[in-house]
Amino acid sequence: MSLPSPPSAASAPPAQPLRILVASGGLIHLVHQLAVIADLPEVTAQLADRNDGDPAAAPPIGIWLTGVIRNNPRALAAMETAIERWLVLLRHQGPASFGAICLLSEEPAPGGDRWDLLCLNNQWLKGQRQLLKLDSIRQLVVCGDGLGVYYRCARELRAILPSLLNRPIAEPGRRVRYVLSGPQPLWHRPPQIPLQPPLACRARLFELLVQSQRAAAQEVLEYCLTATAPQRPLWICSVPNLAHQFNGRHIPFTVLVSWQRQLQRQHGFDPSRDRLLLLDHPKAPIDGSFSSIELPWLAGPVRSTVSLEVMVQLLQERRAGGRIVVAGLTSALYGVRQLTGVEVSWLGLAPLWRHNPRYRRQPLEFLHRCLRVARMALLTGAGTGTGRAEAVGAQ
Repeated sequence: MSLPSPPSAASAPPAQPLRILVASGGLIHLVHQLAVIADLPEVTAQLADRNDGDPAAAPPIGIWLTGVIRNNPRALAAMETAIERWLVLLRHQGPASFGAICLLSEEPAPGGDRWDLLCLNNQWLKGQRQLLKLDSIRQLVVCGDGLGVYYRCARELRAILPSLLNRPIAEPGRRVRYVLSGPQPLWHRPPQIPLQPPLACRARLFELLVQSQRAAAQEVLEYCLTATAPQRPLWICSVPNLAHQFNGRHIPFTVLVSWQRQLQRQHGFDPSRDRLLLLDHPKAPIDGSFSSIELPWLAGPVRSTVSLEVMVQLLQERRAGGRIVVAGLTSALYGVRQLTGVEVSWLGLAPLWRHNPRYRRQPLEFLHRCLRVARMALLTGAGTGTGRAEAVGAQ
């Protein structure tokens, strides 16, 4: 499978190739970001004029991973290994666009390599904003979380009024563009009309990502398939990383029971015949987000370095048309819906509010979660009824 060739040149290329720095939170973020980069007009024009099939003519693209993962050397090394496997395929399948792509081992700093364009997820994230200290960067492309979900800051309350007023985040002397997915809610929208992402290119990049992670996913795939009764749907709960916010640093089991009843009511989960596979966050407690639980309708918890979206795609291949339902509270569900097409269910937030007294002392944390879930439910447009209603109603 080859990536699309660049179109005919629309304008003369710059004297020097455009050097692109990508600040990213992980693999699925990169699927969106790299598709956006390959589709930028100045990039395609430059490629059309300069590229003759020689990877050396491709634009230099440097990837720098940001976020809390940099504080966990083991997790960082695992993600970098997965990215490197994917980049090998990108260089081979799309040399015109990605022949000069690399994962940076050191954070870009003033006095180092010159970068012209910064592609980032969130303008207000400290780990990404610090790259703006590079004076050479004159262009910003904001891509949002995951597959293009827009946020202004880590806690959205302070962004609601600027969003309603369409006030920009000040970036003096720099050109700013937004390439985001789907409709923009009034309470949280960018200050200009965003460009739409190149969906076909994004899908092809995801196919290559799946190919690169296929071998690493085999063990967890076998567990998922054997933990589910034959001829029954595969039910996956992508457990949100919330255990640390509760007393005892575990999510109360009553929250899980409420979510199981929601799946039973909305999607037909049958606790007498089905099993809910708990897919835990890498930062969850060692004994699981809900502590050690053994019940006939539960399986796991499972941890994996393989992206949820990739895992679901591979499970689809193995299930040969069997039904899969993925429940959760994160942007990974939007990625699952867009990249694989399987059913998703936004878990209710009311159980979290009822069973966590800290939310009543720190309501901003809960409001933040409500706005994120409502935003992503708006994007998926499927399986959103109770998820969205509870997200708003529980406020």
